Amino acid sequence: MRRVMLAMGIITGMLVLGALALDEGEIVTLYTEGAGRQYSTQLWIVEIDGREFVRANRPSARWLARLRINPAVSLRRAETPHGSSELYWARPIDDEGLRGRVDAEIARKYRFADKTWGRFADRAQTKLIELEPRPVSRGDSASPSPPVESNSQGASGDPS
Repeated sequence: MRRVMLAMGIITGMLVLGALALDEGEIVTLYTEGAGRQYSTQLWIVEIDGREFVRANRPSARWLARLRINPAVSLRRAETPHGSSELYWARPIDDEGLRGRVDAEIARKYRFADKTWGRFADRAQTKLIELEPRPVSRGDSASPSPPVESNSQGASGDPS
């Protein structure tokens, strides 16, 4: 029994490492703030109808909790690792239809990697986050108010 478990562990590890090693899709770095410091998280990103989305595979993800407290985030794309970050409002979306479209686009864009990670994540528990560009004005330290969370019924509420 130990050998079977060891073999399964090795195979699982190889699949995960293989999925990470594949150069499929775009990887972005999302920067969130919490407790007075900045955190970075590597994520997949997709665009649908001119809107950009990332997905949290676990509702308990720390980066998700931080952006719910402070939705002002920045994002750096892989092709500009030392360039400037783009500023966004991160807005959780509760829309099953849109989540299905995002899941399908992620599956198309990230293929094997998404299929591998999908074995470890409950897709029904994933959280969809829309990234809305945040305007920046020179010399103005005050940021505009963030958008509010929305759901499929069109209701809005506090992004917490």
